[in-house]
Amino acid sequence: MGRTATPRSLLRPGRWLTMVCLALAAAGTLTSAAPASTDRTGRAVPQAAAPRPTPPACSAFHVPGELQQLGCAYVVGYANVNKLNGAVLLGVPDPGLASVVITANRSFCVPSTIPLALCVPRGGVRHTVTDYKFMLEPNGITPDMREGEFPPAAQTLLTFGFMPVSAKMHLRLVGPISGTAETTQANGQHTLVSTTLSGKVTIQLTDVEVNGVPMNTGVCHTLDPEEDNLRLSGSGDNSTIPPSGYTVARGGPLVGTTDIPPFTDCVGDDGEDLTPLFTASVSGPGNYTKMIQGNLCSPDISGANGCPPVIPEPQR
Repeated sequence: MGRTATPRSLLRPGRWLTMVCLALAAAGTLTSAAPASTDRTGRAVPQAAAPRPTPPACSAFHVPGELQQLGCAYVVGYANVNKLNGAVLLGVPDPGLASVVITANRSFCVPSTIPLALCVPRGGVRHTVTDYKFMLEPNGITPDMREGEFPPAAQTLLTFGFMPVSAKMHLRLVGPISGTAETTQANGQHTLVSTTLSGKVTIQLTDVEVNGVPMNTGVCHTLDPEEDNLRLSGSGDNSTIPPSGYTVARGGPLVGTTDIPPFTDCVGDDGEDLTPLFTASVSGPGNYTKMIQGNLCSPDISGANGCPPVIPEPQR
């Protein structure tokens, strides 16, 4: 892994080693020993997933005024950090848990001259567009979790090739993630489902240690993004047996990018401002992200409700 260059204006005499170690501590928090993910084909990483009971949050959450409350699904994945040529593993050992609600649903026919009820029989293509909201919920596994939080991602690696650095990364949503799925139906079959998701996420760093020695970095976290900085998409084909790809109900791979905002409030024991180092070492746009959603569990729906939800395996 390449060493991040730090501007001389940020260093003070006698402090360069501490400052560089802290910058690498940020790198250790956001990277694993594995290199950055470049494979877009979805090669699975072997990961045994033990069955668990249905999380209480699957039926406990409630979003007033929404069209339909669907249920919940476990989420795992990888996220690259471009500046460090590395990736962080998310949701292992404890997966994230996302609740899902439908906020709107509408259909139309192409061409529009065919009435919707006769669209497919008369050779048209029926489009159904469904809007969703996704929110992170306590997963029933990780203690002291709150709504909007992903389980902490603990990482350890060697800096300078010999110095172990460990830390935890906490991902938090700034409000729900918005999603839209468009299904096209022709010749009596739902053939393609295209889904896009976007939302705002922040990062906080805690429990930073360099060579086993705790390193105080204050309440070090990224600024709240002004615009959506997490963008994912997935596509599914329901005409195959079995169906392939991603749908909200069935789950599957969601691929996109994450922009890591600048950091703030990163302060050492003596009041030294470490924020510029964390921002220079970690923050930046377009970090490749691949999340895997498990099947949707709907406790309040009788029949094949998919409960308990299955913990998926992360894929590169």
